[in-house]
Amino acid sequence: MEFSKLRSRLIALGVGIGAALLIGQAPPAQAAEQIVLTYGSLYRSISVAELTEFAETGRLSSGLRFYLNLANIEPEVFRTILNEDLRLRLGFVDSALNSLPGEFALYQVGQVVHTSSRRANIQALRSALVLSVSEDNRVSLLEFLQNYPTQQLYVDGVRLAQVAQDVGEVVEDVRLRLQVIVAAVEEILPGLVCDCDAPASPRPQPR
Repeated sequence: MEFSKLRSRLIALGVGIGAALLIGQAPPAQAAEQIVLTYGSLYRSISVAELTEFAETGRLSSGLRFYLNLANIEPEVFRTILNEDLRLRLGFVDSALNSLPGEFALYQVGQVVHTSSRRANIQALRSALVLSVSEDNRVSLLEFLQNYPTQQLYVDGVRLAQVAQDVGEVVEDVRLRLQVIVAAVEEILPGLVCDCDAPASPRPQPR
């Protein structure tokens, strides 16, 4: 269960950052200073300092306000995303992210969230997560950004759009399959599937 939550949070990281841009603490020399969204030859960027100030105080910079308006995201919703944390044990994180399933999950996320050279993506993601969890056995999106071990964290907008489309297609496919199954059951066993409440059973009459 914990590993599944961790993988979901990693994928949500790319989606959350990309949506906004589209439209304890690591040493300063190694902390991420800028988030850069690329979309082909186009790119936009915002500083981690702006996100930190907003997450901690609620004050929006003009740049962040512009991006949130463009992406049609409510500031308080995005602030909640930045600050919401996930409780994890350091030992679990270390062993899970060094396992084959863990490295595969990091590889997938690294196709969206990556270093400027697209090298050592797995190591960078793992380092940011371990550093964040080691402080208080919790990790939030903001902590992850602050602990990312390169000065710039890149988000691939093209791959991000593909991920969002794939997720939407999966959800729609599941919905359609459920509709077919329910329709088949209703045809074969009429009355089995019913939106109404079952009638109350008559009480036995006293003899």
